[in-house]
Amino acid sequence: MKLLRQTTELSVVAMFSVLFAGYAVFIYPFEKLNEKLSSEVREKKVKYATFSQG
Repeated sequence: MKLLRQTTELSVVAMFSVLFAGYAVFIYPFEKLNEKLSSEVREKKVKYATFSQG
């Protein structure tokens, strides 16, 4: 019973690790690139930018 529980826990941790690594390697870079190229995002950054008055 203990071996079954450990195997289940290990498989769940491994699954989430693979999902996280896959997102970090394959999806996140494209999201950041799309954000940098989007004119809508650029406009909103300028609109909502706060300039600190020192």
